[in-house]
Amino acid sequence: MRPTQAIEAGFIDPVDDANAVFRQVLDALAHPGRIVEIARPTRVPRGSLGRAAIGVAMALADFETPVWLDEAAAPAASHLRFHCNCPIVSKPDQATFLLAAEPASVPALATLPLGSDTYPDQGATLVIEVQALDPDGSLSLEGPGIDGRARLGVAGLPAGFWEARRALAALFPRGIDLLLTRGDLLVAVPRTSTVRGS
Repeated sequence: MRPTQAIEAGFIDPVDDANAVFRQVLDALAHPGRIVEIARPTRVPRGSLGRAAIGVAMALADFETPVWLDEAAAPAASHLRFHCNCPIVSKPDQATFLLAAEPASVPALATLPLGSDTYPDQGATLVIEVQALDPDGSLSLEGPGIDGRARLGVAGLPAGFWEARRALAALFPRGIDLLLTRGDLLVAVPRTSTVRGS
């Protein structure tokens, strides 16, 4: 008989904590490139995903949200299934919420659900745990929610990632929303943002 894996506690106050994280995600999406700190849940499951990634998943995923996890994020599957009641899917193109703890394993962006012109909200949300986030890096962001330009540094994404994202711009309003995390830190790059640099 296989030993059962202990499930870490979720949010201390499921309603208030989930709402607090949800508001932080909305604030990040409204201000692309701004790094915010996610302080909930108190504990996270074993594996390579930090508090921000786990907190965002717990606040946004539910029984109607197919979730895909890369191999490095897979230890969180039981935790998310238990706390969110979300289906865990094996193929990225079946998911509307994707968690990658190893940036090199991120699927080709064009193969992810991009929504439609009628229902662009059905495009996927991609959460990637990166090596570092820097408020003064080589990337330049422009678009709604940004006063002029925002600077951002991201370490650890695979070569060609930003070029692949730029290739989706012609499909707008179809596309994906990107959440980059590092430990307790989160930054949003929604599909409305133009990103220059690499």
